[in-house]
Order: sequence, then C-alpha cells, then structure tokens
Amino acid sequence: MEKFRGVVVQTIKKWNADDGISFSAALSFYLILSLPSLLLFSLSIGGMFLKVERLQATIIEYISPFADEEIINSLNLLFQQLPETSSLTFGLMISFLLFLWSAGNIFLHFQKTINKMWGVLEYKKGFVRRIFNKRISSFVAVFIFSLLLIMSILAEIFLVVISKILTTIIPFSLDIIQYASSIANVFVLTVLFIYLYKTLPEKKIDIKYIAIGSFLTVFFITIGKYLFSLYFSYSNLTTVYTQIGAFLAIFMWLYYSSIIVTLMAEFIKIYSDIEHQIVGDK
Repeated sequence: MEKFRGVVVQTIKKWNADDGISFSAALSFYLILSLPSLLLFSLSIGGMFLKVERLQATIIEYISPFADEEIINSLNLLFQQLPETSSLTFGLMISFLLFLWSAGNIFLHFQKTINKMWGVLEYKKGFVRRIFNKRISSFVAVFIFSLLLIMSILAEIFLVVISKILTTIIPFSLDIIQYASSIANVFVLTVLFIYLYKTLPEKKIDIKYIAIGSFLTVFFITIGKYLFSLYFSYSNLTTVYTQIGAFLAIFMWLYYSSIIVTLMAEFIKIYSDIEHQIVGDK
C-alpha cells in the first residue's frame, strides 16, 4: 500500500513537472479536431462488415448520458458525410485517405505526448524516416481503433443473440447481458490502450505495467463518464449557456479524458521505474 501511494504521489508530481495540464489541453484540442474524421473513417470501414445504422446508434448511445438533441442532430449531420461504400470508386478512395490522414493526427500527437513524458530524445539523424514511421504508426492506430469498434459491436450482438437462446432454456435477468456487454466494452477499450501505450512510444516498457495502466485508464474514464452524466443531469449548463451548453459538456468530458490518459502515461513510466529500482536494490 505504501509503495502504491508513493507511485501515485510521484506520478502527480512528474505530471505537474511535465506540464501535463498543457499536454492534456493540446491532446483534447487534437481530439476535437480529429474526432469527426476518426468517426467517419471508422463508420466507413465498419459499414463493410455491419450496418452503418448500428454503428451510428452505438456511438450516439455512448455519448447520450451528456448529449442533448442538439448534439445528436449534429452527429447525424456528420454521419451524412459518409461516402458511398457499395462500390469502390476513386472518390471513395480519396475520402478514405483524407479521413485516415485527419484521424491519424490525434494518435500522432498522442505519440508525441508520451514520448515527451517518457523522456524520449529527438535525434536529427534519420529525421525523414522517423517522421514517416510516426505517420505510419498513427495510421495503424486508426485502423486498430476502427477494428476494435467493430469487434465491440459484434460482441454486443453476439451477447444479445446468446441471451435470446438462453432465455428459452434458462430464465434469467437481462441485466446480466447488459453487465456482460459493459465488461466486453471495457475489455475492448483496455486492449486499445494497451496497443497505444505499447506501440506508439519510441521507448519500450514491460507489458505488465502497460496492462495495469491501460486498465486504470479505462476504469477512470468510465467512472468519469457516469459522474459527468450525473452532474450534467442536475446542472443547468444548458440554461446558463443555452445551446452551446451541450457542446461545452462534451468538451469538458474530452478534456477530462485527456487528463486521465496523460496521467496514466506518467503512471506507467513511474510504476515501471520504481519496480525496477526496487529489484535493482535487492
């Protein structure tokens, strides 16, 4: 317990020393700019395997706790920008490339943020190659995000089908399926962050620390989501800020999530350093 408290204290100190608040603000800014392209690219890819309406409903359901009709309408307008995927055309390929390039910016900045926090030095040698490798890494991250989104929805569909079969044999509460679906979503998100923390930085850390940090990232983001939804349900943001209040709620949620991500990046590095120091002392 004392060791864990020491890790937490050092994480917060290092995060402050690294100006984590500014990195979080920059990360949330890139997230806001890149999120539309990330969603459109994911929906375009997902539309080849699932019904686009199902993907759209899942996204809307995820943000519904703190989104009002104005946000939902804005998302529906965004979804209308999806290219037609029934046939492969030159226009479709250009749309994919533009979405991919724009969506990759968030992961590119995420990579830069972790590199700074983990003490990765920039070298002038091989500059062009490093930039190329970073962009490729961000592109792959976009594909991984899209595939995990599809897997999450497929898992949810599978659980629903299984529940219908099981209820004809053994009666049980449908709440169990909802809990199972939530656990599946947490697992998918944890896998995403394990991939991001493991592959994007140019400094490698043992998978043990990355797995723990990734789970804590998802845990705190999930807890924060429900706390935010509870706060917004009783607050008067819409009354005070009129229609922009709903968008302000989304921005606050993204900023909070960015803070958690950068804090956990510091946590992984500090936890790894302390563990190795203890082993070295022994």
